[in-house]
Amino acid sequence: MGSYTGFWNREACLFLNEVLCANCQGAGLELAGESQAVCRYCGTQSAVDGVVCGRCEFVNPVGAEICGDCRQPLRRKCPNCGTVNWTGAEQCSACQQPLDATTRVGARIAVTTAGRLSTQQSEARALKAQEAEYSQRRRAELEAIEARRQARLAESRQRRDAQQRMMLIGVGLLVAAFVVVVAVALIFTFLAH
Repeated sequence: MGSYTGFWNREACLFLNEVLCANCQGAGLELAGESQAVCRYCGTQSAVDGVVCGRCEFVNPVGAEICGDCRQPLRRKCPNCGTVNWTGAEQCSACQQPLDATTRVGARIAVTTAGRLSTQQSEARALKAQEAEYSQRRRAELEAIEARRQARLAESRQRRDAQQRMMLIGVGLLVAAFVVVVAVALIFTFLAH
C-alpha cells in the first residue's frame, strides 16, 4: 500500500488525478474513501495523507474542515444519529443510514406499504418484548420489596407478641401478688378476732 505526502501550500497541492501511484508510478488515482485511493492502471490501493474532497477530489491537509479548492465542507452530520462523516461517504459510519437526501427519500419511496407495515410490526414486537422484559424486571423488584416488607411486619408482630406476653405475665404476677396480700390480710384479720 503506497502513500502520498504532499506539500501543503496552495501551489504544491494536488488533485487526486495528479497523484502518482506508489506501485506503478502511473498518474491518476481514483477516489476510494476519505484518505484512500486506487490506481486506475494497476489497482493498487494507496493511503493519501490528507483529506480528499468528495466533490472536487482536491487533496487537503490532515484535519482540514473546508476544501482548499472548492471551499465546501469536508465533513457533514448524519441527520439520523448526528455522527460526523466525510462528505464523500454515501452512508453514515455509525448507523448506516444514507447521507444523501435524495437517496434517503428514494429509499423511503422504494419501501412498499407492506414493507413499512412489516417494519412497524417487527419494531412493535421488539418494543413489546422490551416492555415485557421491563415489566417482569419491575415486578420482580416489587415482589422483592413486598417480601422484605412482609418479613419486617412478621418480625414486628413477633416483638409485639413477646411484649404482650411479658405484660400478661407481669399483670398475672401482680394479680397473684395482690390475691396473696389480700388472703394474708384476711387470714390475719380472721385470726385477730
